[in-house]
Amino acid sequence: MLVESNCVNFDPSKKKSQIMSKPDVKSIIVRAANQYFSKFGFYKTTMDEIAKHIHKAKGVLYYHFNSKEELFNEVLKQELKGVKAELRKVINDSDDALNMLNNYIFTRFDLLHKSDTYHETLKADFFEKYHFVENVRGDFAKFDKEQLYFIISKGIKEGTLEISDLESTVDLILMVMNSMEIPLFLQDKYSEYIDTGKELASFIIRGLKS
Repeated sequence: MLVESNCVNFDPSKKKSQIMSKPDVKSIIVRAANQYFSKFGFYKTTMDEIAKHIHKAKGVLYYHFNSKEELFNEVLKQELKGVKAELRKVINDSDDALNMLNNYIFTRFDLLHKSDTYHETLKADFFEKYHFVENVRGDFAKFDKEQLYFIISKGIKEGTLEISDLESTVDLILMVMNSMEIPLFLQDKYSEYIDTGKELASFIIRGLKS
């Protein structure tokens, strides 16, 4: 005897799409926010505009992010995540410490030149008012320092670099790179100053050679 079942048939593909919907929406929000922050900046971008752009209610944005500040923080985090991934490739693709250092410095400048959200955080008035970006910026600064430690240490082991104070040398290189960010990125002098930057990096590398 056949018994008719009232159970609804299970559709695994439907359940999978439901599971994937939340992170997918979050990614869409972040991508849209990146476009708006890059074009208009933090101040002139509203959550309403982002919501309209992706055809969602504003409440959907606040479901994933508590505030515009938190959303901006996530955009910056994802942007710098991509920068770090590319810089890791420089480390992995170079055998010689001198070439690695040179490639790292200029790949870093090139990547950050294209990172509009990062540029926004360089504006002094912005950073003083919005400290929510400190953790993401601090994480990138830590990453930066770790990579330079690795490169310089490698050069010392290879005998190609002669360093008396590793930490001071790394800090000096970081200070030089960071001091160039304002004119290169905010003052739009990247194309004008990049050759000078290359000469400066060559000068630093020559000074570190054993």
